[in-house]
Amino acid sequence: MYRILTEDVNRDGIFAILDRYVDGYTVTPSIGAWKGQRENSLAIDLVDVPLQTVENIARVIRWENRQESVLILEIPAIPTFVCAPPLQVDGAHLTHNGNPT
Repeated sequence: MYRILTEDVNRDGIFAILDRYVDGYTVTPSIGAWKGQRENSLAIDLVDVPLQTVENIARVIRWENRQESVLILEIPAIPTFVCAPPLQVDGAHLTHNGNPT
């Protein structure tokens, strides 16, 4: 998993960049500091995305937002997607394959 940390400016532009490069991502607003100045930031989490793609995204964000730098963190993670069968309505109760939820 990779996390890109960047200044929270041009949010729509950042979403457009992410949509161009990857199928999925998580963006979390945060507060950071750079050279003694606090700023609104975004943490962009990317799972199962090659490092080269992450670096390309960070370069484009840095260029588009005219930033001095954008930080990439590599975070060891083992992604697991939890999927369930569709919920069914059984009378007044929701069930998964006939089992009450």
